[in-house]
Amino acid sequence: MRNPDIIILGGGIIGCALAEELARHGRRVIILERTSAGAEASSAAAGILSSQLDVDQPGPFFDLCQAARKMYPRWIEHVERRTGISVGYHVDGVLYLAMSGQEDHRMDRRRRWQTKAGLRVERWSRSDVRRREPAVDGRIKRGYFFPTEPQIDNVRLMEALAAACRKAGVELQEGVTVRRLLTKDRRVRGVELAEGQLLDAPTVVNCLGSWAALDGMLPGSSVIEPARGQLLEFDAPKRLFRHVVMADCAYAVQRRDGRLLVGSTVEFVGFNKRVTLEGMTGILTGLHRITTADTLRQCTFRTAWAGLRPCSRDRLPILGQTRVEGLIMATGHFRHGILLAPITAKLLAEQIVRGQNPTELAAFNLERFEQHHAP
Repeated sequence: MRNPDIIILGGGIIGCALAEELARHGRRVIILERTSAGAEASSAAAGILSSQLDVDQPGPFFDLCQAARKMYPRWIEHVERRTGISVGYHVDGVLYLAMSGQEDHRMDRRRRWQTKAGLRVERWSRSDVRRREPAVDGRIKRGYFFPTEPQIDNVRLMEALAAACRKAGVELQEGVTVRRLLTKDRRVRGVELAEGQLLDAPTVVNCLGSWAALDGMLPGSSVIEPARGQLLEFDAPKRLFRHVVMADCAYAVQRRDGRLLVGSTVEFVGFNKRVTLEGMTGILTGLHRITTADTLRQCTFRTAWAGLRPCSRDRLPILGQTRVEGLIMATGHFRHGILLAPITAKLLAEQIVRGQNPTELAAFNLERFEQHHAP
């Protein structure tokens, strides 16, 4: 493709979702990905689409998560229809286990304000938890069940989304490293690749995740920091867990084929993606606080991996136009990148294609960090 309208830096779920959306609006789009599509955080996640459990207060971020969850069924239907790839989307709900009085009080506050907002949260006794999730036999205070929270096979989703991009005419270039952003008079004019090649475009979108600070695009080196998350995968008896089960100490996500994902850590160790004995031990210790079921003896180890979540200073995404005209940010999604992909794509496409500034983006602009640190 010559003379693209838009260059997207990064071929993770955010970059691919946005590219496919822009291509459907008739824009010529190139994705530049330094490894392969979805190879970083997008494929390393567990695929929990949590729009309630992980949000501790009402506000713009909570509203963004709710809008994303509402979009998901139709968005998934579109991606699956375009590609013929099933991505394992289903709604079994998420069960949170409060193991201390403090956790119980914290989650009950969350239940109350979310219920007032018209959302469903069920408060389960210990006997309710044992009856509905028999593998959970740890010492818990109470369970909080979020029945409308879905899950998805994020690896399959990335496979489908990359295919959908290509079908829509997006040029997905993998194994390409960007050296720097090209600007003139505070306006984007393209990028320079590591080999010295110049690629011109009037709009560049930074979807580089944990690597988003490329060439000083962000104000200060600590606006985005990688947060390592380690996960373990086992072959397990089917229906060992009926729902996604989460606690502060660990979580368990079981796929329909029996694969059991157990995680995760949040470690600020730079760009180190190694799986560590300490991390694995912590995850397994947490799992044994949730369950000591005899069926765990039937679980056999498959693999382990780690990914780097892009974490901003306030743990909220960075979205929208910057002070450099034509430079758009779409990073910092932390634990919510899989969930927020469709709404991020929709809102940024409105900004890029129609020249609008959706009100939903106002709370997530890059300038909030500059304002916060202004003298």
